[in-house]
Amino acid sequence: MTPASATVPPAAPVARPTRTPDARRSGFGRLPQALRTPQVMDVGIAVAVGAATVLMDTQGPDARVSAAVWWDLALAAPLIVRRRYPTVCLALVSVLCFGQWLQDVRASGPLAFLIALYTFSSSEVRRATMAAAVVVAGLGVALVMIRWAPSSQRPLHTLMFTAVVAAAWIAGVYARTRRAYLRATLERAETAERDRDRQAQIAIAADRAQMAREMHDVIAHSLSVMITLNDAAAAVASPEAMRTTVVQASDVGRQALSEMHRMLRVLREDAQADLFPQPGLAQLGDLVAMVRDAGLDVRLSITGDVRVLPATAQLAAYRIVQESLTNVLKHARSVQHVDVALTVGEDELRVQIEDDGARIDEHGRGRMGHGLQGMSERAALFGGTAVAGPSAPRGWTVRAVLHTDPMPDPQ
Repeated sequence: MTPASATVPPAAPVARPTRTPDARRSGFGRLPQALRTPQVMDVGIAVAVGAATVLMDTQGPDARVSAAVWWDLALAAPLIVRRRYPTVCLALVSVLCFGQWLQDVRASGPLAFLIALYTFSSSEVRRATMAAAVVVAGLGVALVMIRWAPSSQRPLHTLMFTAVVAAAWIAGVYARTRRAYLRATLERAETAERDRDRQAQIAIAADRAQMAREMHDVIAHSLSVMITLNDAAAAVASPEAMRTTVVQASDVGRQALSEMHRMLRVLREDAQADLFPQPGLAQLGDLVAMVRDAGLDVRLSITGDVRVLPATAQLAAYRIVQESLTNVLKHARSVQHVDVALTVGEDELRVQIEDDGARIDEHGRGRMGHGLQGMSERAALFGGTAVAGPSAPRGWTVRAVLHTDPMPDPQ
């Protein structure tokens, strides 16, 4: 990211000529946009074709009879609806061309047939209609050659007329194909943009969920230990024991505050976060010692070499143990012992936390909270499970299984 001091100021906007109030009131600024509408353009094309064909038939070196003028205007008229009703336009022009042929009037009006054929082939119509249009175009070329082409030049004229009709048809097909390609490209771009936004939302939601789990584990655990220590300090009679307990609570609070500052610095984009290693199973001893200071008798047993486990799996197991011990401090009553057992297998890690506190239904520990949900989510990232429930005859047990080899894709 470019530092603020080195940021290049944005370039000054290029001055553009502005219309005067008189020009805006006169409507001249809006006239080109109005002319670009399809309806106005079709009317303009029809008028232009009609005028051009009339001029060719009356002012050219080969001036024709006045009847040709009316056929020119009649053939140009259907072009007004060529884009709105391409099939109707081609059918009307074809019928008029056939009438002109029957009347034996040579005119330049069939130029409108090429425009109508181009518009028809560039539109989305059924294949049967397309085939009928091809037959009509071929029949029209044949009729023109039979009646008006000299016998000696009929093959050459037939080839030329066929080429012109085919060019109009191919141009229309190309326009339709290009339109479809551009539409498909735009749809793909919009789909890619929606997918990108969706992926960004998923990534943001995943980051928020992860941050919420981390903050919950750190804050809930530290506050639970602090509350327990303060309660113990209020209960003891010895000033020395009270002082020791309060100091321990202060140490836990400082540790939680440091963790909170570290996570908040990560959220800030304009600050360089201090990078500290995440806790792993090697720090379980410190965690257990902290809970023991709060008054719980915690027994920790680890079977296997935890050093072979990935750091992410160690963090997940650590947080599961931390959350379970926090729940014991918050919810359990009359707890004598808490057993924490970790077993490292060939491709999995098993975690079990069991206490012998009062019955669950007596204290409402069976409710599903954010802590239990967080444990399930952490285990699910490794294709495992985390369940919690009452033990018999008393107590509460948390069991979690994390698959570590091969590791499932967290995505």
